[in-house]
Amino acid sequence: MDRLETLRILSQAADWDAAAPSTRIEQSSCAPLDSAHTKAPSCPASEPSRAGSSSPPDPAVREDAAYGISRVKRLGGGSVPILKVLLSNACSYNCAYCVNRRSSNVRRASFQPEELARTVSDFDARGRIHGAFISSGVLGTPDETMERLIWTARTLRERYGYQGYLHLKVIPGASPDLVRLAMRYATRVSVNIELPSEESLVRIAPDKSPDAILSPMSLIAEHMRELQLNKADKPASDSLSPLAASPLTAGQTTQMIVGASPEPDSTILALAHHLYQSFNVRRVYYSAFRPEGTDPSLPHPAAPPYTREFRLYQADMLFRWYGFEPDELFEQSEYLDEDLDPKAAWALRHPGLFPVELMTADFLQLVRVPGIGPTAARRILEARKKGGLDFQHLQKMRIRLRNAAWFITLRGKTPFMEAGFDAFLPDDPGFGVFAPGFAVFRALGHPEILREIIKDKKPPAPPTQQELDFLS
Repeated sequence: MDRLETLRILSQAADWDAAAPSTRIEQSSCAPLDSAHTKAPSCPASEPSRAGSSSPPDPAVREDAAYGISRVKRLGGGSVPILKVLLSNACSYNCAYCVNRRSSNVRRASFQPEELARTVSDFDARGRIHGAFISSGVLGTPDETMERLIWTARTLRERYGYQGYLHLKVIPGASPDLVRLAMRYATRVSVNIELPSEESLVRIAPDKSPDAILSPMSLIAEHMRELQLNKADKPASDSLSPLAASPLTAGQTTQMIVGASPEPDSTILALAHHLYQSFNVRRVYYSAFRPEGTDPSLPHPAAPPYTREFRLYQADMLFRWYGFEPDELFEQSEYLDEDLDPKAAWALRHPGLFPVELMTADFLQLVRVPGIGPTAARRILEARKKGGLDFQHLQKMRIRLRNAAWFITLRGKTPFMEAGFDAFLPDDPGFGVFAPGFAVFRALGHPEILREIIKDKKPPAPPTQQELDFLS
């Protein structure tokens, strides 16, 4: 099997890991990158460093291999190309949810560590990628697999001079010494929890244990705390390699599969919140379960729960950036509303807190208004200081007025008292109760009707694309 065919198999096998998006979302072409993607100073992975590569591009990695490159969104906008690949899709574990499990009838392939390092370096030298994500099936034991992953990373850094973004998967159950060594070469590491309860882990992934997963996560969290404490004083010469002078700058992440086990959304998000608070996790990724095979321990839905995945990402953002607690999202049900974003659903349960007066509300009150995010809230506060806040300004602040207009006033007036804002009133004559000027107050008294107005009219397009959050 040649290197191109191996790459094809192993990049497709990596599609199951949500720590970077599916190649199905936006397949990378072989055309030269446009100016929007050639440089992004705020993103470490977007700074290609080709001068350090010690070998010319290998023609065996032909242009049509670029389908294995994922376009990864950045928080600040735009995207960067990331090669997402497995070292091997052979696995000694038999996790029922995994397409690469031991009993799965899939075509197997493996890279040698040096071969994969050269492949990543080749793509980087040609400007096709600005980062790499490398994971693997369990080859024999966790330690044997971890040694091969570290060998790949070390070869990439030291032999090929690669200085770009490198996300390395940590295998559950790997020894602490190997986990520490992996952190010296990686920009980011991740240990996938996959299932949100010990009961489901035992039933669906019997080769894994909670301790095998949480122990390396705890070690990584402690290392991150030490890095923060010693950052100002630790000289670069203390690192294993000059290229690793600032290791693990993007921290650790994890993933949970949604829909393979019976836990409700409240359990999933309570665990995610705990991981953010206690394990210094930068991101929890949610991956809609895609049923494979006929294992009796698994459900067999008609389609993957992509809408549920999308709502979990929205709810996750509420307690990362908006000051919500997970319990606030589950006052009436253990599951998120699939027709409404979680903040709008919360607002409809608390009509007495609205409308919010934009001239007096503080930041935390503003970001709880449906349609107003942190950036827009800060813009409102700034415009308020300058005395220039009016309804026309709101339309320029990237506020989702279709939702926000029902929950705000400005100097005591509702948006519907302004010319042009009546466009946000429903056309359906059944909503005639909402006359301009009184729409906000009347709608808040009829949350069941307002729900029908602001709910999403169509589900999100699968699969959900989330940003690879380099900096936060």
